Formats: sequence, C-alpha cells, structure tokens
Amino acid sequence: MREVETDQPLAPPTEIRPEALVYPAYPTEPRYEDMEQEMRGEKSLEAWGFVRKVLDDLTAQITADARDERELLEGIRLLNRVSALCTELSVDTDPDHPHFVAMCTPFRFVGGPNPHGAYWLTMIAGDRAYRLTGTRGTSTYLGLQVLAGTGMTPRRMSNYLGDRDLVLDANGSFDVVFAASRPDDADLAGAQWIEIPADASSIVVRDYIADSDTQVPAALHITRLGAPTPPPVLTDELLADQLTAMGWTIVKLATLHRTVRPDLLETPNILITSGSESLGGENTTPDNLYMLGLFDLQPDQTLQLRFRPPETRYWSVTVENIWHECLEPLVRHSSVTNRGIEIEADGTVRLAIGAHDSGHGHWLDTGGRTRGFVTVRWLDNPQAPDVSVRVLDGKVTR
Repeated sequence: MREVETDQPLAPPTEIRPEALVYPAYPTEPRYEDMEQEMRGEKSLEAWGFVRKVLDDLTAQITADARDERELLEGIRLLNRVSALCTELSVDTDPDHPHFVAMCTPFRFVGGPNPHGAYWLTMIAGDRAYRLTGTRGTSTYLGLQVLAGTGMTPRRMSNYLGDRDLVLDANGSFDVVFAASRPDDADLAGAQWIEIPADASSIVVRDYIADSDTQVPAALHITRLGAPTPPPVLTDELLADQLTAMGWTIVKLATLHRTVRPDLLETPNILITSGSESLGGENTTPDNLYMLGLFDLQPDQTLQLRFRPPETRYWSVTVENIWHECLEPLVRHSSVTNRGIEIEADGTVRLAIGAHDSGHGHWLDTGGRTRGFVTVRWLDNPQAPDVSVRVLDGKVTR
C-alpha cells in the first residue's frame, strides 16, 4: 500500500466526531417522476420494502419474545446472521452456475442444526440437469436431499439419496446426475441418475461427523450439464423474486421458536418425540429422528437426561438458545455425539445441562443461559429412546 503524501499531520481517530459528519438527504420514497420508465425498478423497490418490513416486524417480535437482555441481543444478532445467510441463498445465486453455500460457519449455527458436521445447499432449477461429484470420506452419515417448490409455493422434499444408496467406486468417489429426464448416455457417462420434478429448487447435503479427530468429511462439486452460459442480465422481475424469497426465508429461520413445536414453550423440562410431520418435511430427512425439549432453569439448577442410547451408528444431544442457535459449539462444550460420551455400567448415559458442571452427568454448558432448547438426534432406528428428565438443584456432594 502506498503512503499518503501530505504536508498536514493526519488527525487521530478520536478527533473525528460523528455529529460533525454531514450526510446527504435521500427521499424516503423513490421519485418516479425523476426517472425514465426503464429505470424505475418498481417491483424490486417494492420487494426491498417487503424485506425491510420483515426486518422491522421481526425486530419487534424478538423484543417481545425475549425474556432478558441476553436473549434480546442474541435475537438481534440472529436476525443479522439469518439475513446474511438468506442473501447468499436467494440473491447471490444462479441456477446456471450452481455452487454450494455453507449453511453453518464457525460463528453461524442457525436453524437448529447438528453442529457435528456440515450442511451445504445449492439452488437449482428443475428444467436443468446437474452433475454432483465428490468423495464419500469417512463421516458417519451423508444424505442428499432435493427440495421442490418455487415462488410462494411451500417447499417439500421431492427426492432423498442416503449414503447407503449412494453408488461409490473403488476409491470412494461418487457421480450423481439430477435431471427431470434421463440424459443420453454420453451426458450421463455412467453416473447415478436421480429423477427430479420440474419445480425442483435446491439440493441440501447433510454430512455428520461423530469423531472430528479421526473422520474425514465428504468433498463435493456441482456443475450444470450442457454448454456454459453467461450470467443473466439482472432484471426488475428477477431481483424482485430474489428479494421476496429472501424475505420469506428470513421469516422462516427467525421464527422457529414459534413454529417448530411451539407447545414446548409452555411445557419446559420435558422431551417430546418429534417426527418430520411436526418439524416440516422439508426440514429433515426420513432417517433423521428427534426428541425436542425446552430447558428452563435457575442459575444453580441442572437438567439431567438419562437414557439407554438407541442402537444406531449415530446419535447426539445438542443445546440451543431460545432462537434455535447452537451455543458456540466450536469453543463451548454444548453438544456431544455417541463417540464423545462414556456409557455407564448399566448401559445408560447421563447428561447434565446447566450453567455449571454440577457433577450430575456429562456436562453440556449453557454458557449461563437459563432458557433454551435441547435436541436429541439419532439415525435410522425408528424407536425413540426412553429418556428420564429431572431438574436437580445444586452440585453433587463428594
């Protein structure tokens, strides 16, 4: 970087006062009479107004639903994180040039995800064909889900390809083509074909890691079949559609505490088995099963879970805040898998959820939060474990 040449000393940052800055005044409403007809962007301005109203309405809802300042601050932060994610999913996308978006980052774990692994999503269009290639790795579970539905139509799961049905070669590589009709042999090139509907809109990949020290995640790459095309010219209609989709996705991700088993808010400190019909079929897959609950504790209390683990290759217990965000799982022990906990002599496991290690079991740290959600997640086995739930006071005396 070149140095700035000046005869005057640079003012230190403390001398720059916000009240001294002058900003140009902009009208709150566009002045169409000053625009040419082709420059108005009326649909996009209307859609952007919708996004702004969504953010205002959700801010008011978060303010009303938060029980203390920490919940309020985390709710406002959630709104920012969700907005960033939805920009990637709805605006920064082109079905002719697909790419996978990481739903989770080292700081962003919204939507009640499994923090032991990865979620990848790419937007597609049902009238195109796509090739997904990669290597399976050694993760415990890999699932490929196609969601369908466009515009204001509710999303649904149209296709699911689990790792037990994924065709691998001798090197653990896979080659899958997603298309509404079977491509010719030259384009298919021996790949596994998945027939998608005309309104297919996205592919979601779940990759679960039970032991991060030893397991290798899957590697993925997606391309569109056919000759490359230039990016589309941005039109008023296209941007309006993207912004509208962005707004509704923000609503969905920021209101899960009200839409996914809202009855839990009135019945704390119990766990309820929840199938895909109560979670939304587009939000899960047939081989993922769940028990959900709300913990509501005093600072010196612990929620103890005790159960015999289900017979399955994978299960986990995760603690979330009231907005269904995982609790800093990369730096706080707020979630554990079947590979990370010891089974007791009687074949059960004990977990202790609370602000402090009370000695009542394997501690999951709430970080001082007194309210939030608990998710027990397991694979394949439709039989839910019998979980004993108790609220305990104080610490175990030695």
